[in-house]
Amino acid sequence: MKSLKSLLSLTALALAVSGSALANENALSALKNEATNNINSIVQSQKQTATSTKNSAMENVVNVKEKAKESAKSLKESAKSAKESAKSSANSVQEKAKSAQEKMKSATSSDNSSMKEKATEKLNSVKDKAKAEKDKIASSAKVNINKADAASLQKLSGIGEKKAQAIIDYRNKVGKIKNASELSNIDGLGSTTIEKIAPYLTF
Repeated sequence: MKSLKSLLSLTALALAVSGSALANENALSALKNEATNNINSIVQSQKQTATSTKNSAMENVVNVKEKAKESAKSLKESAKSAKESAKSSANSVQEKAKSAQEKMKSATSSDNSSMKEKATEKLNSVKDKAKAEKDKIASSAKVNINKADAASLQKLSGIGEKKAQAIIDYRNKVGKIKNASELSNIDGLGSTTIEKIAPYLTF
């Protein structure tokens, strides 16, 4: 009887120990499951955050690319417009320069023609005056070859100091000179000189 009680006590103790161990195991399993769930939740949250961040970054990259593309297109159009404007300005300047050059050329040509005509008129006027003066001198200031002194003789074209003295020496030696052809007897007086001075001589 006593041994039966002991056996029953041991059995009860074993059941109690077994129940306690089972309870501890269940508690441990619950903690383990909770920890696993918490870890999975954190991992899932981090995955979602990473995915969201990645998507946001991709969207930003796409937006930046689009903006850069639009900016490049705008710059290209601006450059093209500036190039066309510069080309137009250059053409305008070139046309103005060409027009100014043509005007200058025309004005210069006109001025040259006008100046040439005036110069020709002035030259003709001077020539006419010189001829009139020459004729006047020829008619009123002829030199008497037999009476003129050395200074008067030197006023004749082609007659210098030596030729004037030669004429005077010839007069003193031979006497009165009768005509222009006689001057050829004087040393130093050639036919060309005699032809020049003959119209201005009297004998």
